[in-house]
Amino acid sequence: MAFLSFGQQESYYSLYRYTMNVINPAYAGAENSNSFSFNSRQQWSSVQDAPSTLAFSYSSARKNNVGLGISVVSDKVFVEQQTSANVDFSYRLQTNESTQLFLGIKAGGNFYNADPTKLNSYTFSPDPLKQSISKFNPNIGVGAFLKSELFWISLSLPRLFNVKRDLDIAITAKDRVHSYLGGGVDLSMTPNLYFKPSLMLRKVKGLPLTTDISAIFSWQNRLDFGLSYRTSSALSLLSLVSVGKFKIGYAYEVPTVSSLSQLNLKVHELVLRIQLDGLKNDAEDDLKLEEE
Repeated sequence: MAFLSFGQQESYYSLYRYTMNVINPAYAGAENSNSFSFNSRQQWSSVQDAPSTLAFSYSSARKNNVGLGISVVSDKVFVEQQTSANVDFSYRLQTNESTQLFLGIKAGGNFYNADPTKLNSYTFSPDPLKQSISKFNPNIGVGAFLKSELFWISLSLPRLFNVKRDLDIAITAKDRVHSYLGGGVDLSMTPNLYFKPSLMLRKVKGLPLTTDISAIFSWQNRLDFGLSYRTSSALSLLSLVSVGKFKIGYAYEVPTVSSLSQLNLKVHELVLRIQLDGLKNDAEDDLKLEEE
């Protein structure tokens, strides 16, 4: 019996603002510092072998308007496991005194493994389709990131190759091209209180457009608290605490689909960010010289 099915291939991130260069290579170096991000997302934690994602990213601003980064993402779902590793490169263009445009490229690959031998059999005869699959697929991605003190806009295609995951031995599955378009603003409501709404759209062939709408309030940029809604999917409670060079975030997500809301399918997402002093950009150096 053969049938066709569609499913999620890449992880969603409720705290996507703090793991941006995983999906956009242009974000590398956009913070003018050395930034480390660690993300752990446990989807449907009450279900055995449910999706589990671990992500690490590093971003650094370099001289001559260059930014460098590294991103590693490990996904495990049931009998499948894949790890993608990429190197990011960006170049900064100073469009005016307060706005910067970053253009980036991502290069690396995805290590895909599947072990169908763990699937249950209902016959004593050996199943010829139960063969372990292991494959490496190369990858190139591109992105653009526009930022100022008040707003940011992100556009990216982190994977351009539409490649097969296997050799058609047991299944036919392809890594689809994902497109991301997002933006947000930072509005000052009082000297200590900021309102940070943001939007992230994601499109992939075979699935409807997905939109994440977030509303976050920030107290002195040290304590962030808000909500995020993913269309026809989930509602998330977001929080982030900043202590010195460290930022610790947590998201608690529940499904909004009626058929899933009663199955206790909770999602927990943790993020740890470490920001170290980096190189000042050329505009800051010029301003400092003028003041002297």
